[in-house]
This record gives sequence, structure tokens and C-alpha cells, in this order.
Amino acid sequence: MTRPAAEFPGVENIPFLRDDFIRKYSAMACIEEQDVEEILRLKEVLLHKDSFVRLLWELHDLLYVRELPFQEVLPENPKLGRLLGDDLRGIFYYLLILSGMPLAFERYKKRGWPEEMRDEVFSDLAVWVAHHKRNFGSPGFAWMAVGWFQTHINLTLLSFGRLQFNTSLRFPGKVRVFRNRPTGETVALTSDACRFTADGLPDDLQEVPSPGSWMSFFADHPQSWAGNKVTPDGRAEKYPSELLKTEWDPVLSPNDPVINIHIPECGPLNPEACRDSMRRAREFFAKYLPEYPWKAFFCDSWLLDPQLQKILPPDSNILAFQRGAYLIPFPGEADTIFRCFGVKAARDGIGTVPLRTSLQHTLVKFLKDGGRFHYGASFILRADTDPFSANPYEQKF
Repeated sequence: MTRPAAEFPGVENIPFLRDDFIRKYSAMACIEEQDVEEILRLKEVLLHKDSFVRLLWELHDLLYVRELPFQEVLPENPKLGRLLGDDLRGIFYYLLILSGMPLAFERYKKRGWPEEMRDEVFSDLAVWVAHHKRNFGSPGFAWMAVGWFQTHINLTLLSFGRLQFNTSLRFPGKVRVFRNRPTGETVALTSDACRFTADGLPDDLQEVPSPGSWMSFFADHPQSWAGNKVTPDGRAEKYPSELLKTEWDPVLSPNDPVINIHIPECGPLNPEACRDSMRRAREFFAKYLPEYPWKAFFCDSWLLDPQLQKILPPDSNILAFQRGAYLIPFPGEADTIFRCFGVKAARDGIGTVPLRTSLQHTLVKFLKDGGRFHYGASFILRADTDPFSANPYEQKF
């Protein structure tokens, strides 16, 4: 923290520590009543730890009164769990997030944005509370979600049904996208020198190159663009392709403004629900943020790992989501184990947790066969007005 907070007013003068405040905003966030009661009980325990209550007040003042950027106030994880335990650490962060809700409500009102959209956004709080309870045994909020939830409060993350949309991102993909003038065909070429595996995935999960790996390239010639083509299923081709400038137009490049799609952890990824979310998002941006010059929707997720095309059933909702976009490579090892099995499995191994779903059994077989999960990413160009309704980029899986 770079600036001192306001003087501590005393617990009795802090509105967000009152039971009525916690009940009101927890109910608006759809937190289950039994969890609210447990939150109130743990809050009383936390109030006996004066230094942490003062810290909570200081963070609230800096974030939601002075409205300083989150990364300036909390640039790194303070690891409060070591001092408070998981339950009180979870309550500390929950109360911090809850204390910012009145500011967020005020911002929605000032901009004239729909209340139902606001309420959808803050129902995400219940998802994270349930996630904490499932992984740590008590309702609360994990550190990893605190910074993320600031985007709700800052109004850079918007919710429309099944999907959420973030406007604070520039296109991070290591590809350049082109469209053919006569035919409308879309092609992505690698834009940076990256190492790929023999089957076209990023070769970045180990320190030494894998057998058969190769380096990609991109060149801007006077009459053409040349590079390694990325097929719509997310794999780079080893042999170079060339696009004539008389026939192709660049439509998406690194650092172009995009709308980032976030897939919250809240039930099946139903194609109809995704299509409805996309429609509502387009209508909102056209009405309320027409000045935002976005060029595409973009998403990066463990759900977009191209390897899933070979291990999930063809009628999987995950694969339907993949087919609705143009997949591109994305660096890093995916957090698939954490997302599908939880904190304990990610920390102690998948053998330490029970397998409850067919997806879990499928993923375990992949891991036991020596597989490792990659992140994946995708884009949907702004001109492609009805994604998820068919197969706009002609996926082959």
C-alpha cells in the first residue's frame, strides 16, 4: 500500500461489519441462509483480532473510498491463511468484497445500466463462496478471486446469463487474423516465433524441446503475409502458408481491443444459453458502450484445450463451445485439475479425491496415459454476428 488509509473509526462505526449490512448484501448476492449464518459467526471471531480488523478497514478505505487500483493496494498475495487459518482468511476477504458492493451499485445507477444485469453480476459472489466452502470447508472467499471480483466492482466485467464479458483486455493471442475478400474465409497465422510440438500445440510444458518440435514464424512481405497457419481447431501447421495482400485483409492483430469472454463456474455450458449471452452482450455494447472499438470476442480457458476434442464425446457441451469459435494456441499448462477436481487434487494429487463425474473419470484416464493439459484460446470476429448457432469457422471435429 502506497498511501496511508483514513483513521480507524472503531468497529461500531464501520457499516460493513454490521449484521444487517452483511445479511442485506449477502441476500442480494444469493448466498444461502445457512452460509450467511456461518459467515456472521466467523465474523464475530474475526472481530477479536484487532490488527486484522484494522487492516480490513484500511483495505476498504483504499479500494472503495479512495478508489485506488487493486494492484496498487494489494500487489501480491499477503497469505493471510498462515496467520488466520482458512476459515477466517475466507471471511476476511468475503467482508472486503462485500464492503465494495454499495460503490458498485452506485456506479451502475450513475451509468443508467440495467439493475437485472447488475444482479446477475453479483450472483457470481455465491459461486465463489460455494467454491471456497467446497475446497476449505467453510463459506468465504479465496485470495485468487479477490482481484478478479474487483472487475465486477469496477464495472469492467459484465454478466449476461451464462457468460461474462470483460472490456479491459487487448488481444493477447500470438496470431494475426485475416479475411479473404472474395470468399469471406478466415485464416489465422502465427505472429511470433514460438516453439510447437509435432502435433501443433505450444511446446512449453517442459524445459527441453519435445521430439519433433519446431519454431513458427511470421513475415510481412510487400505483396503478401507469410507464416504458419493455425487451423480453426487450434493447432499450428508446420509448413508455411502465404496470403496475397490483393486478396486478404488483416482483421485482428495482437493488442487490438477485444471483449474477453469469461465462463463462470455455474452449471452446464448449454449452447442455447451461450448464444443468448452473446446476443445480449452485443445489444448492450451497441446501446451503452457504442464508442468501444472492439474487433472480436476473445476467450482463454482450460475448456479450449484442443486435446479435449479427442477425449470428450462429440456431443459434449464443451466441444460445442469450441466449435462456435476459431481456436488458437495459448501458452501455459492449464489449471484443469484445479477446475475439475478442486484445490486438494491440485495440491496433493488426483488420487486423494473421489471421482464423482464422467468428465473426471475421462480426464483421469488422459492423465494416467501420460497426458498434460494445455490452455487454449479462441476468437469470434465482430462481423460474425451469430456465433454458437452453427460452425462459423468450419471446425472438423
